[in-house]
Amino acid sequence: MDDITTQFEECLRRHLRSAKPNPINYDVELVQLGLDSMTAVAVLMDMEKTFGIRFPDDMLVEGTFRTAGRLKEAVQLLRERQAS
Repeated sequence: MDDITTQFEECLRRHLRSAKPNPINYDVELVQLGLDSMTAVAVLMDMEKTFGIRFPDDMLVEGTFRTAGRLKEAVQLLRERQAS
């Protein structure tokens, strides 16, 4: 597991009660792991702090937070944009 994956999963586990004891399935909807609107804000802030990124307004949509896979893709994209 690479560094970004480890950090990403640690962020999710800090906030999603159902993700703690189990491997994270990147295709399962995050609401099934306990994501609600308040938790989404906490996850967003934690991801921004952990990865040194900022989610632009156009990415603050339900689709970005639908699954762990989509959220990780967004984090990776924002990291790439920042690096260039």
